[in-house]
Amino acid sequence: MLWAKNSHALFDGRLEPFLAYSVTHDDNVFRLSEKVDAATVLGTPSKSDTYSTTSAGLNLDVPFGRQRIQGSLSFNQNSYDQFTVLDFNERHARALWQWAAGDAFSGKVGYTSDRALASLTNILQGGIQLSTPNPLETKIAFVDAAYLLTPRWQLRGDVRRLDQTNGAPALQVNDMTNDGVGVTVSYVTPAKTQIGLGIQAQDGSLPNLQNVNGTLVDNSYKQTRVNLVADWTISGASHLSASAGQVERSFADLPERDFTTGIFRAAYQWKPTGKFTLVATAQRDIAGADEVNAGVNIGFVLDKGFALRPAFQMTEKINVSGILAYGDWQYLGDPGQVLGTVPPRNDKVRTAALAIAYEPMRALRLEMGLRHEARTSTDEFGDYTVDIVSLRARLAF
Repeated sequence: MLWAKNSHALFDGRLEPFLAYSVTHDDNVFRLSEKVDAATVLGTPSKSDTYSTTSAGLNLDVPFGRQRIQGSLSFNQNSYDQFTVLDFNERHARALWQWAAGDAFSGKVGYTSDRALASLTNILQGGIQLSTPNPLETKIAFVDAAYLLTPRWQLRGDVRRLDQTNGAPALQVNDMTNDGVGVTVSYVTPAKTQIGLGIQAQDGSLPNLQNVNGTLVDNSYKQTRVNLVADWTISGASHLSASAGQVERSFADLPERDFTTGIFRAAYQWKPTGKFTLVATAQRDIAGADEVNAGVNIGFVLDKGFALRPAFQMTEKINVSGILAYGDWQYLGDPGQVLGTVPPRNDKVRTAALAIAYEPMRALRLEMGLRHEARTSTDEFGDYTVDIVSLRARLAF
């Protein structure tokens, strides 16, 4: 959980180098089910571990005229006390150009590159949670532009590419390139409320065929979504953004997996005072490839759920925030389901988290986080519970 904070930077607030150090205790690192003998899977009866993360990086924010260049680069060294196989040096890079040409034409050009260990939460192999680390490389490039055709009508277009590669050989069948293009036409009121129609097409290419009991399956797909979209500032204290429509996915092989369903996403922000904010979200949608790493079960996830995210600025130096969330994940499109080798799977995840931040001086930030997560699953070994405690200190220059 992160929240907005003041920038403490060099060169007139444009460059911010930083150092950070955190200690985290996780009582179920590999998200093992209570039905699994940890000693058999991990070689030790303990499922918990404490690890430290040392971070260094910088943030860049350079406005010039009506343009703005933003970027960040960070390196994280993760060191585990017991499960040293998970020790890993992460890299995260961001670049964003926000541009404007006159009053009618504006947009963004961005690129992100991340190298980190993939989450072990959703990966099952042979009915047991996979304990092999998977270095995951994710690159996203995007361009979007908006043009006011008239003072009331806006045309927006975007192009996006996602490249994702897995380091673990067993998971390289998930390697993919996803190309997306979209266009939205909206009516804009004088109060900046917008309502419009959006169309998006995606082409997902998975070059590594999946072997399902001797049958080689191409998991590449095409996806189209049509949405009504709205953005409404209800009052000075509340704002609503929402979309609703239909999504359709068709696969290169085994058309029995093809899927069409209604979807929606909604986010409501309420800020009754300058100190308190509540964001409520709800969705029923196919999760993006960069949101879910589905492991050896190739397909997609229909994500139904909601979340509440309150934040309270107790004092000038102390901020408290939290999360209460529920997710219902239905795994679909797996060729093993069509060929009868994999049963249908459905997970329900409940999450509660609390974070407290203390900023005793402008350059120093201290944070503590608590998180509890519990999952039930139709998969025999897909359930787990986990409690996580973390402490972090960040020093900016």
